[in-house]
Amino acid sequence: MREEVEQVMEQWTIGLLEYLAQKSGCTYLSDLRYLSQWEQFRLSREIARIPAAAFSLSIWNDALDYLTSLPPEPCASDAREALIQSLSERRYVL
Repeated sequence: MREEVEQVMEQWTIGLLEYLAQKSGCTYLSDLRYLSQWEQFRLSREIARIPAAAFSLSIWNDALDYLTSLPPEPCASDAREALIQSLSERRYVL
């Protein structure tokens, strides 16, 4: 199991937030905070493709805080799931 986790982690040469910004077409990392509801949903689907083991708990929780302002989770898979759920269900009042 440990070897599988290490192999998955070796595949990611950039940080999670940087990857998500790139996948979303954001010029700047801070643009991730201003995605439309549809773009957030698409981003949640992209996150669902990333194994929880690809990044540390700290990195998942940083993304969770940065993108949703939700409190940290106790394990990487929980943080990933909270991020997916929050982004796919967010509703904004303009």
